[in-house]
Amino acid sequence: MNNLGSKIKELRIAENLTQEKLAEELNVSFQSISRWENGISTPDISLIPAIARFFGVSTDYLFGLQDEESEAEKSELEAAYWDYRKEGNLDEAYEVMLKARKLFPRDMHFCSNLAEVMELFDGGNSEQMSAYVNGNFSEQIFSLCRRVVEESKNETDRSRALSLLSSYYMKSGNSAEAIMIANKMTDLKHSKDLLLAEILSGEDKKKQLQMNVLEMADYISDTLVKIAFRKEFGFTLSMAPIEKLEYVQAANTILKTIISDGNYLEYSRKLGWNYRRIAELYCMMDQKEKALEYLLKAEKMASEYDSLDKEKTYQFTSPFCDLVNSDLSNNDKFFVGTETEMLSYRLNEMKSFFGDDEEFIKLCKRVGENNIMI
Repeated sequence: MNNLGSKIKELRIAENLTQEKLAEELNVSFQSISRWENGISTPDISLIPAIARFFGVSTDYLFGLQDEESEAEKSELEAAYWDYRKEGNLDEAYEVMLKARKLFPRDMHFCSNLAEVMELFDGGNSEQMSAYVNGNFSEQIFSLCRRVVEESKNETDRSRALSLLSSYYMKSGNSAEAIMIANKMTDLKHSKDLLLAEILSGEDKKKQLQMNVLEMADYISDTLVKIAFRKEFGFTLSMAPIEKLEYVQAANTILKTIISDGNYLEYSRKLGWNYRRIAELYCMMDQKEKALEYLLKAEKMASEYDSLDKEKTYQFTSPFCDLVNSDLSNNDKFFVGTETEMLSYRLNEMKSFFGDDEEFIKLCKRVGENNIMI
């Protein structure tokens, strides 16, 4: 098959067009389309601009002249997107994906990236939340995800899109549709990671098992915190501070059990956030000493996380996960700045409770002023 015919077929299939429909649009016979795609003949040179305009691509793209350059540009855009995500800079991550979508409108991976970062705006700062509402992000996410589900051949991107669609339906009150999507997805016991743990052998098997254990500990920990604090889960308003405290303490215990040697790496961030939550709960229960105790623990975790080189690959050292690498990019940050600056930001909200407490004032001085963008 010649390269031009291959490109025409690829674009036609991406648009869900039959050969007959494309022939009708280009005012040629469907036999002509068939011959082009099978490399028997090529379109008349006068048709090339019309074909390019119809599919929204350049003539260079049709002839494969931009393939290498395009792949390099895609890689640069993808790298920039994840760099901004690691920094917590949702605005720039969003702008990069808007550019990527404009340059590569048929790239379903960029569609799923854009939908994902737009969804994060719903939990971002006040300006981002306003953009989410005023920009009708919810409907845009829905359209993007529907397209990914229908057109993408990448199962990871399709799963991301299905998850966002399920969230869309839940937010819009259509739980039946959300449940229908969930029921179509692979159940936990038949997930890729669990199946690999059964299939692999030797060190590869042990590594996969350790990764699964750590992932499950992370999931259980997150779920416990969400039950206690996420309004959409429907439990937080009926829970007393002491009940929430039990959930967050349990969440941290699970993580600290698996990462038993205290080398928490990426999880120092999550533990630190949970320590802050615990401190806030003790404030609500008017227990100043306990609140300060956990703020000091939060300070330690923030310092440990900030000291890590985010471009470096680390490895856990606990016997339960010593074959697993730490993924510092997987943090879903929604602010620009360090963990210590975020702690400072939260301490400002507690100043009225602690008043002139000497230890609290010392802590505030140690963490310094916050310069975060939130």
